[in-house]
Amino acid sequence: MVRVAAIQAKPSYGLFTEKNLPRALELLDNIAKMEVDIAAFPEGYPSTGEKELCKKAREIGSYIIATMLQKTENGKYRSTCILISPEGEVIGKQGKTTLLWVFEEGLFEPADSLPLHNTIHGKVGILRCSEIIYPEPMSILSMMGADIVFVISNWNANVIHLWHRIILVRSWENWMPIVGVNTAEWTKSRLVYGDFELEPRYGGYSIIVVPEDVANIDEFIVRPYSGENMFTEERLIKSKAGKDEEILVADMDLKRYSEFRWTVFFRNRRLKFNV
Repeated sequence: MVRVAAIQAKPSYGLFTEKNLPRALELLDNIAKMEVDIAAFPEGYPSTGEKELCKKAREIGSYIIATMLQKTENGKYRSTCILISPEGEVIGKQGKTTLLWVFEEGLFEPADSLPLHNTIHGKVGILRCSEIIYPEPMSILSMMGADIVFVISNWNANVIHLWHRIILVRSWENWMPIVGVNTAEWTKSRLVYGDFELEPRYGGYSIIVVPEDVANIDEFIVRPYSGENMFTEERLIKSKAGKDEEILVADMDLKRYSEFRWTVFFRNRRLKFNV
């Protein structure tokens, strides 16, 4: 059994600022009280403080997923997601393979690889916000052997319903537990796009989604055809946040989902990726 946490943190003065670090460390102190195994911050958070986060991970004995930001020589930024071990070491790093159209293309350097991270609890996959829009990144992680996927996001508050539906579909397609970590609700004061000056509202309503709890092919086939109302949001969304700062926690048996994925759900799957 593994206990996971989605830390729905509220950015202080926006993302990518050192002002978020003190609050991030306070939130991790709360994580320690909850005895969490793997905790994830949202996309772009806290953006600085790798050394401090490593020290805190060692203090609380948890894996931590966070985002760091570095400026490159060509004037763009490198947004790097890091996975810190309970021993306080960075054991995984990854960039963002799918930039969100024009909003990010002019700011960030894209990455061209999607790694899988080994932990004592299983293989952890991480997707960065808009990477969940497309089915391929999630499928690649599942075919590589991921046991759980964290989707760290700063998702537009006006289309949260779309984000939830995408995560539910990705979970179904891959029979995969997914931790969707969004920022708490906040408003960016000024975003220029073409001739438009925008004030986008982000965040809220993080979710932790699990597949249906079935053990074999007979259950999978018979129960829905026997009149049981399965695969509903009420059954699949294990935990859901509101719009404000909040920590979601859920316990799950990753081995149970993995065994069903490979012995039943993917059993007759012929098309596979070369990954």
